[in-house]
Amino acid sequence: MAAYYQNRRMPLRPACGLHEDEPVIPQSKLQKEVPSFPLSVFPSAIRNIVEALVEYEHFNINFIAASMFTTFAAAMGNRWNVRFSATWVERPIMYVALVGYPSCGKTPPLRLALSPLLNLDHEYDREYCVKLKAYKQWESKSPKERAALSLSEDMERPRCRCHVVVDATIEALIGAMRDNPRGVILYSDELESLFANFNRYNSSDESYFLSAFSSTPFKYIRKSADEHIFLPNPYCSIIGSTQPGRLAKQFGGERVVNGFSSRFLKVYPDITDMPTWGTERMQDGIMEQWERIIREVAAFDVKGKEQPTELTFSLEAHRKLCQWKESVNNAIYSATESEAQKAVCGKLEIYLMRFCLIIRIMKNIYAGESVSMIDAGSAEAAIGLVEYFREMENRVIRVSLSGNLDKRQTELLDALPYDFRTSDAIDLGRSLGLSESTVKRFLNNSAIFRKEEHGRYTKMSCDP
Repeated sequence: MAAYYQNRRMPLRPACGLHEDEPVIPQSKLQKEVPSFPLSVFPSAIRNIVEALVEYEHFNINFIAASMFTTFAAAMGNRWNVRFSATWVERPIMYVALVGYPSCGKTPPLRLALSPLLNLDHEYDREYCVKLKAYKQWESKSPKERAALSLSEDMERPRCRCHVVVDATIEALIGAMRDNPRGVILYSDELESLFANFNRYNSSDESYFLSAFSSTPFKYIRKSADEHIFLPNPYCSIIGSTQPGRLAKQFGGERVVNGFSSRFLKVYPDITDMPTWGTERMQDGIMEQWERIIREVAAFDVKGKEQPTELTFSLEAHRKLCQWKESVNNAIYSATESEAQKAVCGKLEIYLMRFCLIIRIMKNIYAGESVSMIDAGSAEAAIGLVEYFREMENRVIRVSLSGNLDKRQTELLDALPYDFRTSDAIDLGRSLGLSESTVKRFLNNSAIFRKEEHGRYTKMSCDP
């Protein structure tokens, strides 16, 4: 099993991928394949919505599926968690970056997926404005006037409910999480605008998001307002988009070392053309279905419980996860020399637990069940989704470690096996229109290649 999974380009079955009888596919063919988001993680109702949007609105299947999965997790918020062991508990927090060139169709599916939460926020905002007006009227009265008007002696300033926070500062985000203990999702259409604010006002901005990923309790003191905020279980997911040329700046360098990059799941499909326009109109009711599903999750009755509902794993699900850990993730970790890949192995184990929880709650909501145990099917689907994001990360690592490669360099890197000789690279380069001297200069990029001996190299950014 370990040897099989060292060939990292082997496509995995959407259900789980833990099959030893898969046919061996030539490396040259595998390296050109880009995986597609495994729709098997969704119940049929959500899967049908995704497929309709792809067919009629011409959304990229990866962008819309990942956006909807993240939106569902944000609607869940803090109300569910999953326990794998006595000391390991996870909440459905997700950091997601949609990666693509300008005008490739990233924003429309992202906004559409978030639209039910934004619609709820619009309703909350109207309620907040009414309550705020009443509060200000009360605040403007003297105690004597309040008594004459039969107003209460004390009145608490209303808090604004929301699910989505858009391009906020850390201070505003913390305030939103205080007012919304169930959690929020930070939406940044261009992640560059979010990252540009890091360290502008406070040197700890980036470290805050490193801690928030794990829902670490947080204490915030704002001296100017004499305000103390304690968040015992902060929930904040993040979703936004970026461009390939920004990857090295946003997810390379120190952000590989400190784990910031590996916290983000990247969705980087192979898109060469702008989205097409179609003449057929999507049938009515599709988006209404998505609206109903998200509203049902967001309004799910927790019966007054302050603590989240905790799910555990069935024996079979636990066994499958342990098998994946030993036969797949540990093998990949041991085989790679890349710091980035080692960091990804660790974070994917965290996401595996979170995916199990999200997929199981999707099933519960869809079937009207209240199952409190992760089943084997949910575990298999979560493993398939983890391996999809690992392959997406492979595409990103080359760029974030080495800068933006041109088309022919990318083609050469994809065509080269893990272990190769200089003569092999020169021959492949010539077939792509690259001179011998250009290929040799490319091989000197130590972020991508490691020289094992004279005339022999291995690829640093991809596992064997």
